Amino acid sequence: MTTIGHRHILVAIEGERGHDAPAGGNRPALLERSAAEQALTLVAEELARIMPGIGRCALSMAAALYDQTQILRPGMPVFAALQDLQASASPGEGFAPRLLSIGASRGRMPHRALQPETDTPPSALSVLPLLVSGPADAIDGLSAAMEERFLENGDIEADARTRLGSLFRVEPAHARFMTITDLNALLRLQLELFGFLPLWELLDAAVNPRQRGLSVSTDSGLEFACEDGVVHSFFATFDWWATGGAGRNAPADGPGLQNAYADWTREYRRYITTLSAHGVAVEQHPASRRGAELTEGFLLEHSARKPGEEDAPVTEHSLHDLGTVAVTVVSGGRQMNFYPLRADGLGSLHDYIRAQGYAGDTAFPGRLCVDVASRRLQADTL
Repeated sequence: MTTIGHRHILVAIEGERGHDAPAGGNRPALLERSAAEQALTLVAEELARIMPGIGRCALSMAAALYDQTQILRPGMPVFAALQDLQASASPGEGFAPRLLSIGASRGRMPHRALQPETDTPPSALSVLPLLVSGPADAIDGLSAAMEERFLENGDIEADARTRLGSLFRVEPAHARFMTITDLNALLRLQLELFGFLPLWELLDAAVNPRQRGLSVSTDSGLEFACEDGVVHSFFATFDWWATGGAGRNAPADGPGLQNAYADWTREYRRYITTLSAHGVAVEQHPASRRGAELTEGFLLEHSARKPGEEDAPVTEHSLHDLGTVAVTVVSGGRQMNFYPLRADGLGSLHDYIRAQGYAGDTAFPGRLCVDVASRRLQADTL
């Protein structure tokens, strides 16, 4: 029996206006059967021009454009779905070269993993995935050649690029074939350019599991570890960060501490958001108790600071682009600080506060209220 191998490649399309359609803000079209066949024919002709040996292989294509975050994920779910559909298209039959286009029906793809996600902000780069299947010896021979030829001569010719753009209702400035290795290298370049190389290292370790774990840290003091495809993050409350964590040497004044913790929080949230967008499992832990896991949408910290008589019952600490950073509650002579950890964490936090019967006037100072002497959060005063 012939051993069948598979190779994951893609067409990377850089749009003039990201995902926007020429006449508005719609995302790229999901192609139904006829248009999907046209798109695959275009792509197959261009691929054969660059890789003449591709005729021995089968090509399967999902007729949709995806953000790269949906492609570079643990287990490569988009390509796994293509492989399942390719295998089920000819059950019981031997392998034969063929073109298989997977189109949508009434705006839905036939496999859940192939449905483009709409909650990811549009970006300039869209990805059209292709599964190359064939005899293992042919795939092995093509794989090395693809890495070389795509880099040197992977561009889609102008006419085919324009026709593809018309089908998907996008305006492509560039379109080229890439391997998954190429896409991963591009992601590394993008993240390294903006100072997020440790983030790429975590993504790469989660998407391409390694036998040994990985630990990374950033210049601002964030720490992460990746074990068996799971990223462990360590969240620092302001009090911990300013007294025993990465901010212990930050300027000992209110604005200096506030701005430095804002930078730390912004970077932490960016890491969590990006890892989640790539489908990476993330477990959050308190930096002060690394063995514990934070399973709720927020963290509750019992403050060592003794409240004052004029402290507001509830203080919502917020900062410009970050929104709410923490909520301080004063009740029964004690102070508690709550930190949202997820997008829905603030709602869960407020639900908890109400359920516990903590009530009173809420202060919205529009900043972090900091007790400079103790380097801890404090409530605003009424």
